[in-house]
Amino acid sequence: MAKKDVEPSKIKISIIPPPESTVKQIDDVFIVITEAYCPNGHNLISNNNVDFDGYPGIKVNLKNGGKEGIIYLSPFQGDGTKKGFHDWADGERLQFFCPECNTPLPKVAHCSCTATDNDHGDIIKIYTSKELSDQSYLSLCNVWGCPKSRVTDNWEIISEYLEGEIID
Repeated sequence: MAKKDVEPSKIKISIIPPPESTVKQIDDVFIVITEAYCPNGHNLISNNNVDFDGYPGIKVNLKNGGKEGIIYLSPFQGDGTKKGFHDWADGERLQFFCPECNTPLPKVAHCSCTATDNDHGDIIKIYTSKELSDQSYLSLCNVWGCPKSRVTDNWEIISEYLEGEIID
């Protein structure tokens, strides 16, 4: 569906996730991702992962050319902090894989940013429920250093699409 076909007045965007969601609101301030799955159902969050203020990060394997490395993304909604392998140049387009089964993480849409190869970035999907439903996922840009690159819940991706933050 193209952006021009979306009628903003008919879209309801939830600010607070429902109680059954794996995206949690903590202390009425923070939303923390507590489960994150690859397309094969491997949980990318475990207590053995690098810690972000007491919460385990989201573990992904990044690749580009001959370089490869594990990185941990902050589980806090809107926090772009990353820990782990950082040998990437700003603007470098990366491929995201499950560190358990090496399955590529699926693309949702194009990002409006521009990579160093003068092409757009891609928004990558990480499921937030064991059901692997398109109703529950995180999204992030695959371009290192993209200012829009952050963990985004599925409620915000609709508003970002309508505001032109992601493109067809």
